[in-house]
Amino acid sequence: MDRASSVIHALRFLHPLRPPHQSRGFSLLEILVAFTLLALAMGILMQVFSRGVNGAGLADQYAKATMMAESKLASVGIENILQEGDTNGRFNDDFQWRLLITPYVDPAPKEATANPVDIESLMAVRLYDVSLTVSFKSDDQRERKIVLNTLLIGAKT
Repeated sequence: MDRASSVIHALRFLHPLRPPHQSRGFSLLEILVAFTLLALAMGILMQVFSRGVNGAGLADQYAKATMMAESKLASVGIENILQEGDTNGRFNDDFQWRLLITPYVDPAPKEATANPVDIESLMAVRLYDVSLTVSFKSDDQRERKIVLNTLLIGAKT
C-alpha cells in the first residue's frame, strides 16, 4: 500500500462517507424552538431599550423643569417687589409653577436674657423663605415636580 492510499483509508476511517439519507441536519422542531427562543429574547431586549428611551425622556423633562425653575427663581425680587404671597402660573402647556414667599423664621431657640432686644424690629429689611415648585406630567401621565428653595432679603412689608 502506498502512502496516498493509506491517507485516504485513514480519512475514511475518521469520517466515513454516509449516504445522503443518513446526513444529519436540524429538524423542523429544532428550528421552531430556536425561533421561539429568539423571539422571546428579542421581546425582552426591546422592553429594556424602550425603558432606557423613556428614562432619557423623563430626564430631559426634569432638566427642562429645573432650568425653568432656576430662571423663575432668579427673577424673584428683581422683576417684582419681594413680598409675602402665593402665586402661580404656566411656563407653557407642559410646565406650571407655584411660588410661595413667606417670612423666614429662625428655627434656633431664642435665648432668654435679662435684657431681650428685638433685633428684627430694628432692621429695615427682612429675610424671606422662597419656595418654587415646577410640576409637569410625564409620558406615563404621572404628576412630577421639582421644588427649589432659597432665602432672599427684601424690604419689610
